[in-house]
Amino acid sequence: MSKNTKNKTSIKIRILRSILILIGIIFLGTGLSFNLLVNSYIENSSNEQLKKATELVENFDKSLIPIKTREMKPSPKEYELHEFDKVKQKDFPDFMKGVHEKVEMAMMESDAEAIVINKDYKLVFPTKEEDFLKNINEYESILNEIKSKKISLNSRETFKISTKHGNYYTSILKIKSMKNVEDNYLVLFIDISNTLNLANQINTLLMLVMFLAGILSIFTAVILSNKIAKPIQELSKFAKNIGQGNFNKFDFDFADKELDELSQIMNKSAEYLDKYDKEQKIFFQNASHELRTPLMSIKGYAEAIKYNVIDKDSASAVILEESDRLSEMVEDLLYISKIDNITKDYTLVECDIREILSNCTLKQKARAINKGIEFKYDFSDEEVLLNCDEKSISRAFLNLIENALRYANSKIIIGCKNYNNKVVIYIEDDGDGIKEEDLNHIFDRFYKGEKGKHGIGLSIVKSIINKHDGNIYAENSDLGAKFKIEFKKVQKNLP
Repeated sequence: MSKNTKNKTSIKIRILRSILILIGIIFLGTGLSFNLLVNSYIENSSNEQLKKATELVENFDKSLIPIKTREMKPSPKEYELHEFDKVKQKDFPDFMKGVHEKVEMAMMESDAEAIVINKDYKLVFPTKEEDFLKNINEYESILNEIKSKKISLNSRETFKISTKHGNYYTSILKIKSMKNVEDNYLVLFIDISNTLNLANQINTLLMLVMFLAGILSIFTAVILSNKIAKPIQELSKFAKNIGQGNFNKFDFDFADKELDELSQIMNKSAEYLDKYDKEQKIFFQNASHELRTPLMSIKGYAEAIKYNVIDKDSASAVILEESDRLSEMVEDLLYISKIDNITKDYTLVECDIREILSNCTLKQKARAINKGIEFKYDFSDEEVLLNCDEKSISRAFLNLIENALRYANSKIIIGCKNYNNKVVIYIEDDGDGIKEEDLNHIFDRFYKGEKGKHGIGLSIVKSIINKHDGNIYAENSDLGAKFKIEFKKVQKNLP
Protein backbone atom coordinates (compact mmCIF):
# COMPACT_ATOMS: atom_id res chain seq x y z
CA MET A 1 0.00 0.00 0.00
CA SER A 2 1.26 3.46 -0.89
CA LYS A 3 2.59 5.66 1.91
CA ASN A 4 0.32 8.48 0.72
CA THR A 5 -2.88 6.40 0.80
CA LYS A 6 -3.92 7.97 4.10
CA ASN A 7 -3.85 11.40 2.47
CA LYS A 8 -6.14 10.34 -0.38
CA THR A 9 -9.78 11.41 -0.45
CA SER A 10 -12.70 9.19 -1.40
CA ILE A 11 -14.39 10.01 -4.70
CA LYS A 12 -17.70 10.30 -2.82
CA ILE A 13 -16.31 13.00 -0.54
CA ARG A 14 -14.71 14.82 -3.50
CA ILE A 15 -17.98 14.90 -5.46
CA LEU A 16 -19.99 15.92 -2.39
CA ARG A 17 -17.52 18.64 -1.44
CA SER A 18 -17.35 19.97 -4.99
CA ILE A 19 -21.14 20.20 -5.30
CA LEU A 20 -21.53 21.88 -1.90
CA ILE A 21 -18.78 24.40 -2.69
CA LEU A 22 -20.38 25.12 -6.07
CA ILE A 23 -23.83 25.64 -4.54
CA GLY A 24 -22.33 27.78 -1.77
CA ILE A 25 -20.55 29.99 -4.30
CA ILE A 26 -23.72 30.30 -6.41
CA PHE A 27 -25.96 31.26 -3.50
CA LEU A 28 -23.36 33.52 -1.93
CA GLY A 29 -22.91 35.31 -5.23
CA THR A 30 -26.69 35.50 -5.72
CA GLY A 31 -27.23 36.85 -2.20
CA LEU A 32 -24.48 39.45 -2.47
CA SER A 33 -25.63 40.53 -5.92
CA PHE A 34 -29.24 40.81 -4.77
CA ASN A 35 -28.36 42.89 -1.71
CA LEU A 36 -26.05 45.13 -3.70
CA LEU A 37 -28.76 45.72 -6.30
CA VAL A 38 -31.45 46.35 -3.68
CA ASN A 39 -29.28 48.74 -1.68
CA SER A 40 -28.22 50.51 -4.86
CA TYR A 41 -31.85 50.82 -5.96
CA ILE A 42 -32.98 52.15 -2.56
CA GLU A 43 -30.14 54.65 -2.43
CA ASN A 44 -30.62 55.90 -5.98
CA SER A 45 -34.41 56.07 -5.67
CA SER A 46 -34.22 57.90 -2.32
CA ASN A 47 -31.62 60.35 -3.60
CA GLU A 48 -33.75 61.03 -6.65
CA GLN A 49 -36.87 61.74 -4.55
CA LEU A 50 -34.92 63.89 -2.09
CA LYS A 51 -33.36 65.82 -4.96
CA LYS A 52 -36.78 66.35 -6.48
CA ALA A 53 -38.22 67.58 -3.17
CA THR A 54 -35.21 69.88 -2.65
CA GLU A 55 -35.60 71.44 -6.08
CA LEU A 56 -39.33 72.02 -5.49
CA VAL A 57 -38.65 73.81 -2.22
CA GLU A 58 -35.78 75.88 -3.66
CA ASN A 59 -37.86 76.94 -6.66
CA PHE A 60 -40.85 77.81 -4.47
CA ASP A 61 -39.45 81.23 -3.50
CA LYS A 62 -38.83 82.06 -7.14
CA SER A 63 -42.23 81.16 -8.47
CA LEU A 64 -44.34 82.91 -5.76
CA ILE A 65 -47.18 80.71 -6.90
CA PRO A 66 -49.17 79.20 -4.07
CA ILE A 67 -49.81 75.49 -3.96
CA LYS A 68 -52.85 74.44 -5.94
CA THR A 69 -55.10 71.94 -4.36
CA ARG A 70 -56.33 68.96 -6.33
CA GLU A 71 -59.28 69.73 -8.57
CA MET A 72 -61.44 66.94 -7.34
CA LYS A 73 -64.15 66.70 -4.78
CA PRO A 74 -62.63 65.65 -1.47
CA SER A 75 -64.12 62.94 0.66
CA PRO A 76 -65.93 64.08 3.86
CA LYS A 77 -62.96 63.13 5.95
CA GLU A 78 -60.50 64.88 3.59
CA TYR A 79 -62.80 67.92 3.58
CA GLU A 80 -62.79 68.11 7.36
CA LEU A 81 -59.00 67.79 7.48
CA HIS A 82 -58.62 70.44 4.79
CA GLU A 83 -60.89 72.84 6.61
CA PHE A 84 -59.05 72.11 9.83
CA ASP A 85 -55.80 72.86 8.07
CA LYS A 86 -57.12 76.18 6.74
CA VAL A 87 -58.23 77.18 10.20
CA LYS A 88 -54.85 76.38 11.64
CA GLN A 89 -53.07 78.32 8.90
CA LYS A 90 -54.95 81.46 9.84
CA ASP A 91 -53.06 81.46 13.11
CA PHE A 92 -49.63 81.18 11.40
CA PRO A 93 -47.44 84.19 10.91
CA ASP A 94 -46.74 85.05 7.30
CA PHE A 95 -43.34 83.39 7.49
CA MET A 96 -44.69 80.14 8.88
CA LYS A 97 -47.39 80.09 6.24
CA GLY A 98 -44.62 79.97 3.63
CA VAL A 99 -42.84 77.24 5.54
CA HIS A 100 -46.04 75.23 5.78
CA GLU A 101 -46.60 75.53 2.04
CA LYS A 102 -43.04 74.37 1.34
CA VAL A 103 -43.53 71.31 3.54
CA GLU A 104 -46.85 70.50 1.89
CA MET A 105 -45.35 70.92 -1.57
CA ALA A 106 -42.37 68.62 -0.80
CA MET A 107 -44.68 65.93 0.60
CA MET A 108 -47.28 66.24 -2.17
CA GLU A 109 -44.96 66.33 -5.20
CA SER A 110 -42.49 63.63 -4.05
CA ASP A 111 -42.30 60.56 -1.83
CA ALA A 112 -40.35 62.49 0.79
CA GLU A 113 -41.67 63.68 4.13
CA ALA A 114 -40.56 66.98 5.62
CA ILE A 115 -40.17 68.68 8.98
CA VAL A 116 -38.82 72.07 9.98
CA ILE A 117 -36.23 72.46 12.76
CA ASN A 118 -34.24 75.36 14.16
CA LYS A 119 -30.50 75.65 14.62
CA ASP A 120 -30.75 73.91 18.03
CA TYR A 121 -32.24 70.78 16.44
CA LYS A 122 -35.67 71.58 17.90
CA LEU A 123 -38.82 70.67 15.99
CA VAL A 124 -40.55 73.81 14.70
CA PHE A 125 -43.12 72.31 12.41
CA PRO A 126 -45.26 70.31 12.69
CA THR A 127 -46.11 70.10 16.37
CA LYS A 128 -48.80 68.22 18.18
CA GLU A 129 -50.83 71.38 18.52
CA GLU A 130 -50.60 72.19 14.81
CA ASP A 131 -51.03 68.69 13.36
CA PHE A 132 -52.27 65.93 15.64
CA LEU A 133 -52.21 63.38 12.77
CA LYS A 134 -48.42 63.38 12.51
CA ASN A 135 -46.18 60.99 14.43
CA ILE A 136 -44.26 63.61 16.34
CA ASN A 137 -42.31 60.94 18.28
CA GLU A 138 -40.93 59.58 15.03
CA TYR A 139 -39.83 63.06 13.97
CA GLU A 140 -38.16 63.70 17.29
CA SER A 141 -36.28 60.39 17.11
CA ILE A 142 -34.98 61.40 13.66
CA LEU A 143 -33.83 64.74 15.08
CA ASN A 144 -32.11 63.02 18.01
CA GLU A 145 -30.24 60.71 15.63
CA ILE A 146 -29.14 63.65 13.47
CA LYS A 147 -27.98 65.49 16.57
CA SER A 148 -26.19 62.47 18.07
CA LYS A 149 -24.28 61.93 14.81
CA LYS A 150 -23.36 65.62 14.81
CA ILE A 151 -24.55 66.08 11.27
CA SER A 152 -24.08 69.67 10.12
CA LEU A 153 -27.33 71.47 9.32
CA ASN A 154 -25.59 73.23 6.47
CA SER A 155 -24.63 69.96 4.79
CA ARG A 156 -26.19 69.38 1.39
CA GLU A 157 -25.30 65.68 1.27
CA THR A 158 -27.73 62.80 1.62
CA PHE A 159 -27.14 60.52 4.60
CA LYS A 160 -28.68 57.41 6.06
CA ILE A 161 -29.92 57.15 9.65
CA SER A 162 -31.63 54.46 11.70
CA THR A 163 -33.97 54.88 14.64
CA LYS A 164 -36.27 52.63 16.62
CA HIS A 165 -39.07 53.68 14.29
CA GLY A 166 -37.29 52.80 11.05
CA ASN A 167 -34.54 53.52 8.52
CA TYR A 168 -34.35 56.74 6.50
CA TYR A 169 -32.45 58.55 3.79
CA THR A 170 -32.27 62.21 4.82
CA SER A 171 -31.17 65.59 3.51
CA ILE A 172 -31.25 69.09 5.06
CA LEU A 173 -32.14 72.37 3.36
CA LYS A 174 -31.80 75.85 4.89
CA ILE A 175 -34.97 77.97 4.71
CA LYS A 176 -34.52 81.67 3.96
CA SER A 177 -35.50 83.75 6.99
CA MET A 178 -37.34 87.06 7.33
CA LYS A 179 -36.24 89.98 9.39
CA ASN A 180 -36.08 89.33 13.11
CA VAL A 181 -36.80 85.62 12.49
CA GLU A 182 -34.10 83.03 13.23
CA ASP A 183 -32.90 80.64 10.58
CA ASN A 184 -34.82 77.39 10.15
CA TYR A 185 -33.97 74.17 8.33
CA LEU A 186 -36.16 71.87 6.27
CA VAL A 187 -35.36 68.20 6.95
CA LEU A 188 -36.46 65.95 4.07
CA PHE A 189 -36.50 62.19 4.67
CA ILE A 190 -37.75 58.99 3.03
CA ASP A 191 -38.69 55.94 5.05
CA ILE A 192 -37.00 52.84 3.53
CA SER A 193 -38.01 50.45 6.31
CA ASN A 194 -40.60 48.58 4.26
CA THR A 195 -38.23 48.06 1.37
CA LEU A 196 -35.50 46.82 3.71
CA ASN A 197 -37.97 44.49 5.40
CA LEU A 198 -38.87 43.06 1.99
CA ALA A 199 -35.19 42.58 1.19
CA ASN A 200 -34.66 40.82 4.53
CA GLN A 201 -37.61 38.53 3.85
CA ILE A 202 -36.16 37.67 0.44
CA ASN A 203 -32.76 37.03 2.09
CA THR A 204 -34.45 34.69 4.55
CA LEU A 205 -36.14 32.92 1.68
CA LEU A 206 -32.81 32.62 -0.14
CA MET A 207 -31.23 31.10 2.98
CA LEU A 208 -34.07 28.60 3.21
CA VAL A 209 -33.73 27.73 -0.47
CA MET A 210 -29.97 27.37 -0.04
CA PHE A 211 -30.49 25.07 2.94
CA LEU A 212 -32.96 22.90 1.03
CA ALA A 213 -30.70 22.91 -2.03
CA GLY A 214 -27.78 21.86 0.18
CA ILE A 215 -29.74 18.90 1.53
CA LEU A 216 -30.87 17.98 -1.99
CA SER A 217 -27.32 18.31 -3.30
CA ILE A 218 -25.99 16.04 -0.56
CA PHE A 219 -28.61 13.47 -1.44
CA THR A 220 -27.84 13.81 -5.17
CA ALA A 221 -24.09 13.72 -4.61
CA VAL A 222 -24.32 10.54 -2.53
CA ILE A 223 -26.37 8.80 -5.24
CA LEU A 224 -24.12 10.11 -8.02
CA SER A 225 -20.90 9.21 -6.23
CA ASN A 226 -22.22 5.70 -5.53
CA LYS A 227 -23.05 5.25 -9.19
CA ILE A 228 -19.51 6.30 -10.11
CA ALA A 229 -17.60 4.70 -7.24
CA LYS A 230 -19.29 1.29 -7.35
CA PRO A 231 -18.34 0.53 -10.99
CA ILE A 232 -14.81 1.76 -10.32
CA GLN A 233 -14.58 -0.54 -7.31
CA GLU A 234 -15.78 -3.46 -9.43
CA LEU A 235 -13.25 -2.64 -12.15
CA SER A 236 -10.51 -2.30 -9.51
CA LYS A 237 -11.39 -5.76 -8.21
CA PHE A 238 -11.26 -7.08 -11.77
CA ALA A 239 -7.85 -5.45 -12.32
CA LYS A 240 -6.61 -6.98 -9.05
CA ASN A 241 -7.70 -10.44 -10.22
CA ILE A 242 -5.83 -9.91 -13.49
CA GLY A 243 -2.73 -8.92 -11.54
CA GLN A 244 -3.03 -12.14 -9.52
CA GLY A 245 -3.19 -14.24 -12.70
CA ASN A 246 -6.95 -14.76 -12.85
CA PHE A 247 -7.90 -13.83 -16.41
CA ASN A 248 -11.55 -14.91 -16.28
CA LYS A 249 -13.94 -12.47 -17.96
CA PHE A 250 -16.45 -10.42 -15.97
CA ASP A 251 -19.87 -9.62 -17.39
CA PHE A 252 -20.35 -5.95 -16.50
CA ASP A 253 -23.50 -3.99 -17.30
CA PHE A 254 -22.73 -0.32 -16.72
CA ALA A 255 -25.18 2.41 -17.72
CA ASP A 256 -22.37 4.89 -18.44
CA LYS A 257 -20.86 4.61 -21.91
CA GLU A 258 -17.29 5.37 -20.77
CA LEU A 259 -17.34 2.79 -17.99
CA ASP A 260 -18.87 0.22 -20.31
CA GLU A 261 -16.11 0.85 -22.86
CA LEU A 262 -13.49 0.56 -20.11
CA SER A 263 -14.95 -2.78 -18.97
CA GLN A 264 -14.86 -4.09 -22.55
CA ILE A 265 -11.24 -2.98 -22.95
CA MET A 266 -10.28 -4.66 -19.67
CA ASN A 267 -12.02 -7.86 -20.72
CA LYS A 268 -10.12 -7.77 -24.03
CA SER A 269 -6.89 -7.18 -22.12
CA ALA A 270 -7.68 -10.12 -19.82
CA GLU A 271 -8.37 -12.28 -22.86
CA TYR A 272 -5.10 -11.24 -24.47
CA LEU A 273 -3.13 -11.79 -21.27
CA ASP A 274 -4.77 -15.18 -20.79
CA LYS A 275 -3.81 -16.17 -24.33
CA TYR A 276 -0.29 -14.80 -23.83
CA ASP A 277 0.07 -16.66 -20.54
CA LYS A 278 -1.01 -19.95 -22.08
CA GLU A 279 1.27 -19.44 -25.07
CA GLN A 280 4.19 -18.76 -22.76
CA LYS A 281 3.52 -21.94 -20.79
CA ILE A 282 3.31 -23.97 -23.98
CA PHE A 283 6.39 -22.18 -25.29
CA PHE A 284 8.51 -23.08 -22.27
CA GLN A 285 7.23 -26.65 -22.30
CA ASN A 286 8.13 -27.06 -25.97
CA ALA A 287 11.40 -25.17 -25.55
CA SER A 288 12.48 -27.40 -22.68
CA HIS A 289 11.59 -30.47 -24.76
CA GLU A 290 13.48 -29.21 -27.81
CA LEU A 291 16.50 -28.24 -25.75
CA ARG A 292 16.57 -31.55 -23.94
CA THR A 293 17.16 -33.55 -27.16
CA PRO A 294 20.48 -31.98 -28.22
CA LEU A 295 21.62 -31.75 -24.60
CA MET A 296 20.99 -35.46 -24.07
CA SER A 297 22.83 -36.22 -27.31
CA ILE A 298 25.81 -34.09 -26.28
CA LYS A 299 25.84 -35.69 -22.82
CA GLY A 300 25.63 -39.19 -24.28
CA TYR A 301 28.51 -38.73 -26.69
CA ALA A 302 30.59 -36.99 -24.02
CA GLU A 303 30.15 -40.00 -21.70
CA ALA A 304 31.00 -42.32 -24.58
CA ILE A 305 34.27 -40.46 -25.10
CA LYS A 306 34.98 -40.58 -21.36
CA TYR A 307 34.60 -44.37 -21.17
CA ASN A 308 36.18 -44.95 -24.61
CA VAL A 309 33.02 -46.54 -25.90
CA ILE A 310 33.05 -44.66 -29.24
CA ASP A 311 35.64 -43.15 -31.52
CA LYS A 312 36.56 -39.68 -30.35
CA ASP A 313 36.55 -38.08 -33.80
CA SER A 314 33.08 -39.26 -34.76
CA ALA A 315 31.74 -38.41 -31.30
CA SER A 316 33.29 -34.96 -31.40
CA ALA A 317 31.70 -34.28 -34.79
CA VAL A 318 28.28 -35.18 -33.41
CA ILE A 319 28.84 -33.06 -30.31
CA LEU A 320 29.85 -30.06 -32.46
CA GLU A 321 26.84 -30.54 -34.73
CA GLU A 322 24.45 -30.77 -31.80
CA SER A 323 26.13 -27.77 -30.14
CA ASP A 324 25.57 -25.70 -33.29
CA ARG A 325 21.99 -26.87 -33.41
CA LEU A 326 21.54 -26.02 -29.73
CA SER A 327 23.17 -22.58 -30.17
CA GLU A 328 20.92 -21.81 -33.14
CA MET A 329 17.86 -22.94 -31.22
CA VAL A 330 18.74 -20.82 -28.18
CA GLU A 331 19.24 -17.81 -30.42
CA ASP A 332 15.84 -18.36 -32.01
CA LEU A 333 14.20 -18.82 -28.60
CA LEU A 334 15.70 -15.59 -27.34
CA TYR A 335 14.56 -13.76 -30.45
CA ILE A 336 11.01 -15.10 -30.28
CA SER A 337 10.80 -14.11 -26.60
CA LYS A 338 11.74 -10.57 -27.66
CA ILE A 339 9.00 -10.55 -30.26
CA ASP A 340 6.45 -11.77 -27.74
CA ASN A 341 7.36 -9.05 -25.27
CA ILE A 342 4.15 -6.96 -25.07
CA THR A 343 6.19 -3.81 -24.38
CA LYS A 344 8.43 -4.34 -27.42
CA ASP A 345 8.68 -1.20 -29.52
CA TYR A 346 9.82 -1.06 -33.12
CA THR A 347 11.67 1.79 -34.74
CA LEU A 348 9.74 2.28 -37.95
CA VAL A 349 11.43 3.92 -40.91
CA GLU A 350 10.45 4.15 -44.56
CA CYS A 351 12.38 1.51 -46.52
CA ASP A 352 12.42 0.19 -50.06
CA ILE A 353 11.54 -3.50 -49.67
CA ARG A 354 13.36 -4.40 -52.90
CA GLU A 355 16.64 -3.30 -51.35
CA ILE A 356 16.06 -5.30 -48.14
CA LEU A 357 15.23 -8.47 -50.14
CA SER A 358 18.30 -8.01 -52.32
CA ASN A 359 20.54 -7.76 -49.24
CA CYS A 360 18.96 -10.88 -47.73
CA THR A 361 19.56 -12.95 -50.89
CA LEU A 362 23.11 -11.64 -51.06
CA LYS A 363 23.78 -13.09 -47.59
CA GLN A 364 22.50 -16.50 -48.75
CA LYS A 365 24.13 -16.42 -52.18
CA ALA A 366 27.11 -18.60 -51.23
CA ARG A 367 24.85 -21.29 -49.79
CA ALA A 368 22.61 -21.14 -52.86
CA ILE A 369 25.60 -21.55 -55.20
CA ASN A 370 26.82 -24.57 -53.21
CA LYS A 371 23.41 -26.19 -53.59
CA GLY A 372 23.09 -25.22 -57.24
CA ILE A 373 20.10 -22.97 -56.66
CA GLU A 374 19.47 -19.77 -58.60
CA PHE A 375 17.69 -16.63 -57.29
CA LYS A 376 15.27 -15.00 -59.70
CA TYR A 377 13.68 -11.60 -59.03
CA ASP A 378 10.26 -10.26 -59.88
CA PHE A 379 10.54 -6.66 -58.65
CA SER A 380 8.61 -3.55 -59.62
CA ASP A 381 10.57 -0.89 -61.47
CA GLU A 382 9.19 1.75 -59.07
CA GLU A 383 9.98 1.99 -55.37
CA VAL A 384 8.14 -0.39 -53.05
CA LEU A 385 8.04 1.55 -49.80
CA LEU A 386 7.07 0.29 -46.35
CA ASN A 387 7.25 1.70 -42.83
CA CYS A 388 9.05 -1.06 -40.95
CA ASP A 389 11.74 -2.01 -38.48
CA GLU A 390 14.48 -2.89 -40.94
CA LYS A 391 16.34 -5.31 -38.68
CA SER A 392 13.24 -7.32 -37.79
CA ILE A 393 11.82 -7.45 -41.31
CA SER A 394 15.22 -8.57 -42.63
CA ARG A 395 15.18 -11.42 -40.11
CA ALA A 396 11.76 -12.54 -41.38
CA PHE A 397 12.88 -12.48 -45.04
CA LEU A 398 16.10 -14.36 -44.20
CA ASN A 399 14.12 -17.12 -42.46
CA LEU A 400 11.85 -17.49 -45.49
CA ILE A 401 14.80 -17.61 -47.89
CA GLU A 402 16.62 -20.18 -45.69
CA ASN A 403 13.45 -22.25 -45.59
CA ALA A 404 13.15 -22.05 -49.42
CA LEU A 405 16.82 -23.09 -49.82
CA ARG A 406 16.11 -26.17 -47.71
CA TYR A 407 13.41 -27.42 -50.08
CA ALA A 408 14.23 -25.90 -53.52
CA ASN A 409 15.60 -28.00 -56.34
CA SER A 410 17.06 -25.43 -58.71
CA LYS A 411 15.55 -21.98 -58.29
CA ILE A 412 13.82 -19.55 -55.93
CA ILE A 413 11.65 -16.70 -57.21
CA ILE A 414 11.47 -13.58 -55.04
CA GLY A 415 8.77 -11.03 -55.92
CA CYS A 416 8.05 -7.53 -54.62
CA LYS A 417 5.37 -5.28 -56.13
CA ASN A 418 2.76 -2.61 -55.44
CA TYR A 419 -0.81 -3.70 -55.94
CA ASN A 420 -3.36 -0.89 -55.50
CA ASN A 421 -3.06 0.07 -51.81
CA LYS A 422 -0.96 -2.95 -50.82
CA VAL A 423 2.65 -4.09 -50.90
CA VAL A 424 2.83 -7.74 -51.94
CA ILE A 425 5.93 -9.89 -51.40
CA TYR A 426 6.27 -13.56 -52.28
CA ILE A 427 9.02 -16.20 -52.05
CA GLU A 428 8.47 -19.29 -54.19
CA ASP A 429 10.65 -22.38 -54.63
CA ASP A 430 10.53 -25.28 -57.08
CA GLY A 431 10.55 -27.98 -54.43
CA ASP A 432 7.98 -30.68 -53.68
CA GLY A 433 5.60 -28.19 -51.98
CA ILE A 434 3.90 -28.34 -48.57
CA LYS A 435 1.89 -31.34 -47.51
CA GLU A 436 -1.80 -30.63 -47.10
CA GLU A 437 -1.77 -31.78 -43.45
CA ASP A 438 1.02 -29.29 -42.71
CA LEU A 439 -0.53 -26.18 -44.33
CA ASN A 440 -2.74 -25.28 -41.35
CA HIS A 441 0.06 -25.74 -38.80
CA ILE A 442 3.14 -24.57 -40.64
CA PHE A 443 3.37 -21.30 -38.65
CA ASP A 444 2.71 -22.95 -35.25
CA ARG A 445 5.59 -22.86 -32.84
CA PHE A 446 7.66 -26.03 -32.59
CA TYR A 447 5.65 -27.65 -35.37
CA LYS A 448 8.09 -29.45 -37.64
CA GLY A 449 7.15 -30.60 -41.06
CA GLU A 450 9.23 -32.82 -43.31
CA LYS A 451 12.90 -31.75 -43.23
CA GLY A 452 12.05 -29.21 -40.52
CA LYS A 453 14.74 -28.24 -38.01
CA HIS A 454 13.10 -27.19 -34.73
CA GLY A 455 9.81 -25.52 -35.71
CA ILE A 456 10.66 -21.97 -34.67
CA GLY A 457 11.78 -20.19 -37.85
CA LEU A 458 8.38 -19.76 -39.55
CA SER A 459 6.68 -18.84 -36.28
CA ILE A 460 9.22 -16.02 -35.91
CA VAL A 461 8.37 -14.85 -39.43
CA LYS A 462 4.64 -14.75 -38.68
CA SER A 463 5.19 -12.84 -35.40
CA ILE A 464 7.31 -10.20 -37.15
CA ILE A 465 4.83 -9.79 -40.00
CA ASN A 466 1.92 -9.49 -37.56
CA LYS A 467 3.80 -6.89 -35.55
CA HIS A 468 3.98 -4.81 -38.73
CA ASP A 469 0.21 -5.16 -39.28
CA GLY A 470 0.80 -7.48 -42.21
CA ASN A 471 -0.46 -10.94 -43.18
CA ILE A 472 1.40 -14.03 -44.38
CA TYR A 473 -0.04 -17.00 -46.25
CA ALA A 474 1.42 -20.37 -47.22
CA GLU A 475 0.21 -22.25 -50.32
CA ASN A 476 1.26 -24.63 -53.04
CA SER A 477 1.72 -23.17 -56.51
CA ASP A 478 2.34 -24.84 -59.88
CA LEU A 479 6.05 -24.51 -59.18
CA GLY A 480 6.20 -25.60 -55.52
CA ALA A 481 5.79 -23.99 -52.08
CA LYS A 482 4.89 -20.29 -52.03
CA PHE A 483 4.84 -17.82 -49.13
CA LYS A 484 2.93 -14.60 -49.76
CA ILE A 485 3.09 -11.47 -47.56
CA GLU A 486 0.82 -8.41 -47.72
CA PHE A 487 1.36 -5.00 -46.11
CA LYS A 488 -0.53 -1.73 -46.28
CA LYS A 489 1.08 0.61 -48.78
CA VAL A 490 2.83 3.77 -47.60
CA GLN A 491 0.82 6.82 -48.71
CA LYS A 492 3.10 9.52 -50.12
CA ASN A 493 2.34 13.11 -49.24
CA LEU A 494 1.66 15.00 -52.46
CA PRO A 495 3.30 18.45 -52.78
